[in-house]
Amino acid sequence: MNPNISPEEPNQLLQSPSQDAAQNSSPDLASSKKESSPQAKKPKPFKRKHKVVLAIFSTLILIFVCVFAAVAFWFAMTISAVRTDVAVNGEVVVVEPNSSLETIASQLSEKDLIRDKRVFVLYAKFGPARGKLQPGPYLIKPTNSIQQIISDMSSGKIAISKITFPEGITLADMAKRWSSAGYGSKQDYIAAASKVAPEFDFIDKASIENPEGYLFPATYKFTVNSSAEVLVRQQYQAFARNALPILQGQRPAGLSENEVLVLASIIEKEALTNEDRKLTAGVFLNRLALGMRLESDVTVNYTTGNTQTTPADIAIPSLYNTYRIKALPPTPINNPSTESIEAVMNSTKSDYLFFLAGKDGVVYYATNLEKHNENIENYL
Repeated sequence: MNPNISPEEPNQLLQSPSQDAAQNSSPDLASSKKESSPQAKKPKPFKRKHKVVLAIFSTLILIFVCVFAAVAFWFAMTISAVRTDVAVNGEVVVVEPNSSLETIASQLSEKDLIRDKRVFVLYAKFGPARGKLQPGPYLIKPTNSIQQIISDMSSGKIAISKITFPEGITLADMAKRWSSAGYGSKQDYIAAASKVAPEFDFIDKASIENPEGYLFPATYKFTVNSSAEVLVRQQYQAFARNALPILQGQRPAGLSENEVLVLASIIEKEALTNEDRKLTAGVFLNRLALGMRLESDVTVNYTTGNTQTTPADIAIPSLYNTYRIKALPPTPINNPSTESIEAVMNSTKSDYLFFLAGKDGVVYYATNLEKHNENIENYL
């Protein structure tokens, strides 16, 4: 121990190294804090990568949305109707049994009824139809969308034509209606009526070449592009259902089915109401029973094609001129209603031998020529 050192000095000496160390180290710590603070504000590499990935992902989503929107717009335009601005006539497209979707699409494309065959096939295959399209003729317009076309074909909504024949119409006028509707020529219809007639044994042999009276008047539906034979066959079948059962009842005065039909066709043109039909039928039956001529203008008009009968017409030699023959015409003069057939089958019994339709629309009857001439003077 150094006697010159006071007791307090050892503590001072012991403390000095740590103090020196503290003094020496404090500048370094301060420097370290200064250096480390800027580094704490910089983003970590991991966050930077996250933002890059997010930006790429967002860009891809945007591109996908744009592409999807473009495809959806293209698909919507392609699947839509070819024409929407004006009403246009359609085309008949016939889907044959077992036709492929590609074949049907080609048919439609060739007629400019769809924009894209691929879209048609895709929608037909994966849409509500599930590729099941029904065969048959379809009326397709450029104003029909692909959805509508496929909906019609999957449900079998085939194109249907319709024609109406009023009661009392003649075979010739039926042919005109057939032609005017654009279904075919008049000659085709008339030829079909004769060609199909032998298929039905209830048609009188004398009427095979001219089956007037057996073409039942009604409204008929048939697929487009059907031949006239299809229609007339329907008419004969309708006659068998509606008129034939009436004709097969108890006929008056021993008349044949064809003769009843002939007289019914005359009644169809001579009378309007059921009451007058039955009375007029009775008049004609009375005249036939007495061997008198029917002297009906409408039978003469059937020969001439006129609506009014002239003295010159009455002189025409014809089997349909009932001013010259003492019998019924050989065939009906039109296609009568069932009401006229029933009138002949169930005529009103009377002594009348004459009748006329007055200017006032009333039918006047007479039992003798003198009274008939009075009615002519008073009502015509």
